[in-house]
Amino acid sequence: MTPPTRILFVDDDPMVLQGLKRALHRHHEDWSMRFCESAEDAFTEMNHIPADIVISDLRMPGMDGVQFLERVASLWPSTIRIILSGQTERETLLRAIGPAPQFLSKPCSAEHLETVISRSLRLRHMLNDPSFLKRIGQLRNLPSPPGIYSRLMEAIRNDKTPLDAVGRIIAQDIAFSTRLLQIANSPIFALPMTISNVAHATRLLGLDTIRAPALTHGLVSSLHGIDLGGLPIEALWMDGIQCGTVTRHMALNMRAPSDIANEAALAGMLHGIGQLLLAMNDPRRHRAARAAAQAGQLSLTEAEERLFGFNHALAGGYLLHLWGFPDAVVEGVIGWPFPSKINALPNLPTTADFVHIARVAMQLDRQGSDLPIEADDLEDSGADVARLVAFGAQNSLPQWIRSCPHLGHRPLP
Repeated sequence: MTPPTRILFVDDDPMVLQGLKRALHRHHEDWSMRFCESAEDAFTEMNHIPADIVISDLRMPGMDGVQFLERVASLWPSTIRIILSGQTERETLLRAIGPAPQFLSKPCSAEHLETVISRSLRLRHMLNDPSFLKRIGQLRNLPSPPGIYSRLMEAIRNDKTPLDAVGRIIAQDIAFSTRLLQIANSPIFALPMTISNVAHATRLLGLDTIRAPALTHGLVSSLHGIDLGGLPIEALWMDGIQCGTVTRHMALNMRAPSDIANEAALAGMLHGIGQLLLAMNDPRRHRAARAAAQAGQLSLTEAEERLFGFNHALAGGYLLHLWGFPDAVVEGVIGWPFPSKINALPNLPTTADFVHIARVAMQLDRQGSDLPIEADDLEDSGADVARLVAFGAQNSLPQWIRSCPHLGHRPLP
């Protein structure tokens, strides 16, 4: 019998804890829930029996939520950490993103809280690799090329540096771009749309907001001395940027609303980020997976599944979920390699479909495939043909490719 999931709630207001206990009572058989009125008591509980998930308020007397979650992150990195707070001071909230990248605002409905918890547990179960989950839980930042980071720090130290210039530097760095987009899409800012463009995020946040995470990012983010198994990090990021723009083009051509197109574009931009995670976790296996894919023996995701037990799309999606990215973005990253494999997708385009179609279009373009596209061309590109046929995309794909200004023969090494 599977042991119940251990969840620890921490809030100095007993009325909040009582409300959570009542609202979540129907899960008492599946979730072993404990409720603490102080961070000190919660730390004692964690020392006794560690929790799978910790959900904490921020503003508490004594040890505050940030200090508590910092200690949890240090001692139990695989524990999922979530903030549930009515705190509105932006500086405190930005400081909390490190130890607890998921942020939920009070009041939070029981249904939304249940969804966040259930999704976290489902993705964690799909990965099912304790050492890798621990490694992801320890990540505060992804590594950056030292040269790019040095230029960024020089720019943001100068108050007169134009934001557009700062944005152009950030856009060259997959690591800090992801960090910045995480902050811009956080409920902290409560923006009415998904921010999928680094330049847009830079303008919205401003230099004062960017400085603090940039300084923190630089403490642990250098790629110097890190073995990434031969992963071409700059080419990976350029590939992601291209995929994001092609994904937006495809989504709009399929008449997706602008907010869905934004989420799909962000998923397209970040769809390959899990490759960096796998390379950081096990460079030898990552190198072997890339070699198998380049030899044409398997697709990259198939090779990863054989060697790791899961693929980079799932790994990347799990990280983005832990970092609080919108659900549609997470689903687009996880599902893009083969959308039909996602449980019970409706017979309608989703963010996973839009990213998948963009990747197919990019592959066909790089192969120099003639238009109209033959069935063999689709098979060779790794297309989920049944999924494309389900909503008629295969007939319109040549036209979408022909009209896309972002396609070009720039293969990832």
